[in-house]
Amino acid sequence: MPGWFVALAVVVWILQTALGFWQFKKFSNHLKQMRAEGRVAIGRARGQFSAGVIVLLVIDNYCRIIKGEIMEGRTVFADFKPFNVLNGLTLFELSDELCKSLELSFQQSVAVISAKKEYEAYQVMQSTD
Repeated sequence: MPGWFVALAVVVWILQTALGFWQFKKFSNHLKQMRAEGRVAIGRARGQFSAGVIVLLVIDNYCRIIKGEIMEGRTVFADFKPFNVLNGLTLFELSDELCKSLELSFQQSVAVISAKKEYEAYQVMQSTD
């Protein structure tokens, strides 16, 4: 195997690692800002052939969604955008049917339902402590 090919593979691997770290740091800082506004439910939908989606939903003490943001994309350069279509709804009333009626994409629906399920699992875990 030529040496230039190995060197190129190492450079690409280092670049991928650096960009992944940068994306995680950007996500972490954004999550910290949203947590200052209230509790946050996080949902995700992985995309193999379509764009991946991450949804952050800020909820109040009654699990009412007061703010939503969404990140959709295939690259590390995707950024969060407002996602206010769910504002005013409670986390527990989210369903596949509701997502369809709101005309969310399949990936968005998966991420929204994931946020609901993750938060429910978190609540169960908290109640057993």
